[in-house]
This record gives sequence, C-alpha cells and structure tokens, in this order.
Amino acid sequence: MHCAQRVFVGGLLLTLAGCHSDVRPDPQKLAAWTTALRAQQPADAFGAVYKHADDRLVFVGAAHTEDIASLTFTMVHDAYASFDIDAVIVEGAERSRGPNEDKLLRWVASQPEHEGRQPGGELVAAVRGALAEGAVVWGGEPDDAQIRDTLTSEDVAAADLLGFYTLRSVPQWLREQRIATADDPRGHALIDAELAHNRERLGLPPTILPDTAAWMEWYERTNGKAFGSGFELEEAGPLADGRFASNRVAAAVERSRDAFLLQAIADHLNEGQSVLVVFGESHLMRLRPALDAMLGPACYVGGDLAAAASGEC
Repeated sequence: MHCAQRVFVGGLLLTLAGCHSDVRPDPQKLAAWTTALRAQQPADAFGAVYKHADDRLVFVGAAHTEDIASLTFTMVHDAYASFDIDAVIVEGAERSRGPNEDKLLRWVASQPEHEGRQPGGELVAAVRGALAEGAVVWGGEPDDAQIRDTLTSEDVAAADLLGFYTLRSVPQWLREQRIATADDPRGHALIDAELAHNRERLGLPPTILPDTAAWMEWYERTNGKAFGSGFELEEAGPLADGRFASNRVAAAVERSRDAFLLQAIADHLNEGQSVLVVFGESHLMRLRPALDAMLGPACYVGGDLAAAASGEC
C-alpha cells in the first residue's frame, strides 16, 4: 500500500497515492558465496524483514526440509500470521509462468502430509499459505535461456554451462542410489539422458558435448582429474573460491539467479505490494548486502517472525 501525497489542483486539496520512491536494485551489491560467507550462515533457517513505505519484504531463508515441525515451516506460517502479504515468490518455479500457475497449484494440491513430513517441503507450505492468505504466487527463477544469455555475456562457454548443468545431477543420483559411486557404469546412460535434457533446456545444438565420452573429457579438462571414484560432492557447489573450476561456473549460475530474484523483489515493492520470499538460506546470505543497499538495513534478522512483527517491523 503506497503512502498518501497531498496536492492542490484548482484550489482543491486532493490526496493521491504513490508518494513512496521506487527502489533501484543493484546486482553489483550481491555477495559472492565464499567459504567465509558460508561459515557465517546460521545453522538453521533464518529470516530478514525490510520496510518500504507501508509495505514489507519478508524473506524466509529456508533450510530445505520436509519436516513440518522445523523452524523453516514455523517461519513460513508465522510470516502469514504476522504480516499482510500480497505477493509470494518461491524457489524452483520460473517467473515466466505467471501468477498462480495452474500446474504448480495442482502439484501442491497433490502433496499429502504423511507422518509429520510434507513432500515438497517448504514450497508446499508457502503456496498453501498464499492461497489461504489470498496472496498471489510467483516463481522466482529465470528461464534457463536467460541464465544462458547472462553467462554468455560474462564469457562463460556454452560447453561449461551444459557440463555443469549435468554435473550438478551427480550428487542427486548418489543420494537416490541410482548409482553407487561416481564411476558406476550405470551412470553413463544417466549422463547421456541428462545432456540431452539440458541441451533442450538451454537451447543448445547437439554438437556441444554430444555424449558421455565428450562430457567426461570436459570434466577432466575442467577439474583436472578423471571423473570417477575421486569425485567430491563439493565440485557441484557454487563456491566462488572453491577448489574446482566447476565451482566458478556454479557460482556464475547462482549469481544470475540471485540478480533475477533481486529484480523481482524490486518490481513487487515498486507496485506497492508486501512480499514474502521463500528461498534457500544461502540466497538470503548473498542477497542481504544488495537488499540493505536497496531498502536500508533490515528491521529484523533472525528466526522469530512473530516477534519481528510485534517489534520494530
């Protein structure tokens, strides 16, 4: 809700909305995800609340979980109970799909709670809370083609982007026991399929890393070792000062996502909306300097959003 502005027209006093000033996001203020910043991240979920005129930005930095008794779920519920939310921005859904995208809402409706766990995690809690609140749900992710174009402008090669997009699936395959180790022969078919899928997502021709053999050559050229038993989960992480070249590609991808999210937040605030953002806590760590520069220091940082609403916020 914009604050009021009084003007005189023809001797009449009129009250108009919109005396707030628009916020201007500066992606150069985003923090890099370094080992030092990672060490500063709280052990559990945390949030930040910012004021903009009569509106609020409530950012829940989630510790990704399906546990409904978790601090993450508590903070999502408290955000709705404590603040009047107009728009909700969630992780994992593309903004280009528009508001209250039907496929997302149908998927959320199909996720039943089971034994204290909520499949779909805090995304489901955030969307269901928005629908109960009467708030509008938006994805906070850029399209893959936007990420491709951003990284191309930063001189990241298409092969490096495609190689990383495929590399980041390896930890998931290990968690799901689809492969026992990184050098499990079953991984070859998974890599081939993932390359094809990611080329389509990124709009890249089939000549770029056409098969597993080409991808493994890319991996060895990038990280300086053969792909196999020596693989480390951290290779797929976005540490800007990580030990592997793949970390730098991952960091560039995350920086592109964070810059997009920062702009989305600014757009909603400039429309006079109070905004709830539910993203992973590392995103909040990286965005905080840019949010401080855009909105001034947060009026609250911590894990108790109900206390935030009853205090300075």
